[in-house]
Amino acid sequence: MAVRLLLVGVGHAHLEILLRLARRPPGGPEIELTVVSPGELHHYSGMVPGFLSGIYREEEIAVRLRDLVLRAGRTTESRLVLGRAVGFEPGSRVVAVESSPPAAPLPTASASHREAGSDDREGESERSKGTAPERLSYDLVSFAVGSDSAGAAAFQGVESIQPIKPIGRAAELRRRIGQLAGSPREEAVVVVGGGAGGVEIALAVAGRFAAAGARHRISLVEAGPRILTGYGDRFVRRAEQALRRRGVAVHASGRVAAVDENQDALRLEDGTLIPSRLTVWVTGAIGWPLFRGCGLPLDRRGFLLVDQALRSLADPRVFAAGDCGTLAAFPETPKAGVYAVREGPVLWRSLRAALAGSEPPPRYRPQRGFLSILNTGDGRALLRWGALVSHGRWAMRFKDRIDRRFLARYQ
Repeated sequence: MAVRLLLVGVGHAHLEILLRLARRPPGGPEIELTVVSPGELHHYSGMVPGFLSGIYREEEIAVRLRDLVLRAGRTTESRLVLGRAVGFEPGSRVVAVESSPPAAPLPTASASHREAGSDDREGESERSKGTAPERLSYDLVSFAVGSDSAGAAAFQGVESIQPIKPIGRAAELRRRIGQLAGSPREEAVVVVGGGAGGVEIALAVAGRFAAAGARHRISLVEAGPRILTGYGDRFVRRAEQALRRRGVAVHASGRVAAVDENQDALRLEDGTLIPSRLTVWVTGAIGWPLFRGCGLPLDRRGFLLVDQALRSLADPRVFAAGDCGTLAAFPETPKAGVYAVREGPVLWRSLRAALAGSEPPPRYRPQRGFLSILNTGDGRALLRWGALVSHGRWAMRFKDRIDRRFLARYQ
């Protein structure tokens, strides 16, 4: 009897699982694979700032999931369900999925993939019917759904505010930035969140406006006393210099209290009014509502607590990788993509062991530090590696090479 393996979300770790399934079967029982994703494209977060600034096309930063799932289906029955997980019942082994709205169809996978042994149903994208969420049953489930942005829910439905997560919203965000860049009047954009992502996006918007010769007013709002918490002083100073050169005003110790849509502005808790026709929400990571009430152990931010085999502490049939899981042994591990990439091979070994009915060794131990490269939107990048801090075109070329090489594995 086939084991029902459900992959919810297609984060970095799940891309690796799909690639390995495509290359060789895991051994053990036959697998019935279901992959849940909001859309048919997976956008690589490391290249999104470059996409927003206009240096990359969408096809350069995205993986076509239909093709990848179809390749994984060479050795197992597989399907892609387009939707968003909205419910999780570990006791019943069910994940409820709300259908994604229809999107423009993508070209189908190559004929060579179909000739490799998949029938017309394998790898085919499916949407749940009707208005009720589709209930997907599983024997093993793994989550790689990333994280939500803290505070974004309070402004849900406000047209001028756009959260960056889920990352698939990048195409819509680029369109809106392009509209403002083409405006004959001065336009104002605010980025809320002064972490690495917020800094990169503020500089990407500045770069897009500069390339269009547009007048602009760009602000970066950070609730903490300074931007880039967790980075050293030298790196922060270089980032602040890059922001000043691009005309980005930084508002530290600022919290958004309200949106004044009549004045196209944000109001901070101290009363400061900041003009904004578009606000991009890039605040700190919190868990999606999906896990609330599921009965499994969570950390204080709502992420699933997992062991070093990336299994739930309370249910060995549940796995989580990337931002949506917190290592119980290393709870302070940053929510950054470099850790999710390293978790991919560990998750593969753990899933293989679960399929074989054996106990996986607790293998994953997060690295102490990591290479950090921020695209500054001007053809250069700001790099930190240990004590080294540098800002230049060579760093951007280095980042581009790393990003393209990583994505090419899955495209």
